[in-house]
Amino acid sequence: MNKPKHKCEIIITFGDCDPAGIVFYPNFYRFIDRTFHDWLRQWGSHDAVAKRFDGLALGLIDCGAQFHHVVRDGDILEVEMQLSDWGRKTFKVEYQAFVRGTLCLTAFEVRGLFQVIKNKIRAADISSLKDFIAP
Repeated sequence: MNKPKHKCEIIITFGDCDPAGIVFYPNFYRFIDRTFHDWLRQWGSHDAVAKRFDGLALGLIDCGAQFHHVVRDGDILEVEMQLSDWGRKTFKVEYQAFVRGTLCLTAFEVRGLFQVIKNKIRAADISSLKDFIAP
């Protein structure tokens, strides 16, 4: 990844961890989702951005993660995100997460702008969204 578009720090607490004392893997998905929504705050909120483009949400279509190093209670997780791979209806969000400079996680999400089209929820064209958030 090149220079990150956005960074979010997350203090890991006991409640984020499993009985082995390491972050329970579904919580990493919460952390990347939190980073995405934190980034959207510069335009008000997730809801505000979606509504600006007559959408319901910037919904998730696909996601995945690779875990490189354990994260424990008391660690400060620095999550970096960057947008990439803009298509007609989808865009990719790439994440890297570090503790004290050690890479702990790489992850991605594929998202789209969901609108009601002909009474069905569908991914819509995102060219206007791209112009707005990634000029």
